[in-house]
Amino acid sequence: MAKYRKRGRAANTIHAVCTALALLYRELAEARIDLLGRLRDGEFLTIPELNRLAEAAQYWVTDLSYEDVDKLGSTNVIDIKRIGMRRKVAVEEVKPVNVATQATRIRYMADFLEFLATYMGASLSAPLRQKLALDSAHALAAFRAQVPSVSKRAKLGAREGLSKEDQDRVLNVVHPDSPDNPWERGFVRYRNWLIVVLLLATGMRRGELLGIQIGDLDQRQPKVRIIRRADAIEDPRRIQPNTKTNDREVELRPAIMRAVWDYIRHHRQKIKAARKYPQLIVADDGQPLSLKSIDKIFAQLREACPGLPVRLTSHVMRHTWNERFSEQAELLGLTDAVEEKARNEQQGWADDSKSSKDYTRRHASRKGRELSLKLQEQLDVPDQSKSDQ
Repeated sequence: MAKYRKRGRAANTIHAVCTALALLYRELAEARIDLLGRLRDGEFLTIPELNRLAEAAQYWVTDLSYEDVDKLGSTNVIDIKRIGMRRKVAVEEVKPVNVATQATRIRYMADFLEFLATYMGASLSAPLRQKLALDSAHALAAFRAQVPSVSKRAKLGAREGLSKEDQDRVLNVVHPDSPDNPWERGFVRYRNWLIVVLLLATGMRRGELLGIQIGDLDQRQPKVRIIRRADAIEDPRRIQPNTKTNDREVELRPAIMRAVWDYIRHHRQKIKAARKYPQLIVADDGQPLSLKSIDKIFAQLREACPGLPVRLTSHVMRHTWNERFSEQAELLGLTDAVEEKARNEQQGWADDSKSSKDYTRRHASRKGRELSLKLQEQLDVPDQSKSDQ
């Protein structure tokens, strides 16, 4: 874990590493494998044992049965058929994790096993050290070969932002004075409207929004700072929202900034419990709002806006912002290089980041259709409908 902390990795990344290693040790414990004892003897895991780990990496940890792990009897022998039976039941009842998660787990496991083999091998005699190095290299190569490839070709159905018409529809429904607004309490109505407005206005992630503190707001200018605060002491949430990108300052329209201060002074301030916390967005009990609460808000908003062509989530707001950004860049006549640099700066991406291609599918698709139709105009195809009249 130390190397990830020293690199400044986000808490969620470190949590993913811990989850993968916990899965590794639970699988080894159930198979009665003493990993450190093996390594001290200059022996590594076998390929079938690594195959077991790769198989387990496909499933949710909570759905795998480990009831015998802490019930070691007088013998270290366990019937392999019983392991298979428990795994079969779990597989039939649950869905696997996504391919990207499975791939990440196997990579983290492989990196850790490689580190451990090198570390333990340093204390062995030269012959055992050499044998362990060769065996581990061969086995880990086979293990890493099981990392599934995440397809980059499945573009149909990939997430897109809202069209301008659908964006306006959502804003109309979520407005505090709208008769279609799905929430009853005035505070909740105003806060949820502000959440949607800020996500659409800035393109920030839900974690970045929930991490904003009142002190991040500029008192004199319509600006807000988006800052990374991993493991913040002042944050009471068990799962702390995190900023994945670089720190940055985002400018808001004065009207939006006035809405933020209005929320603070006339809505948030009325909740006494909220005064203990620096976070901008809070629940109606004063606690900083959670990530799950944001998901619940958008689930309720989906019900209030039936018929949208995309599944409405907080992240769709980010896609929508990027597509509106591309449209404005086109109207201003910005070159691709200038547009990319400006977008990366606004979204907190590195200068050479290519992340924008994941967020501008609708705009790119529209431009592609326009260019394709222009090319088709060059084809001399008679209008058959006219000739039939």
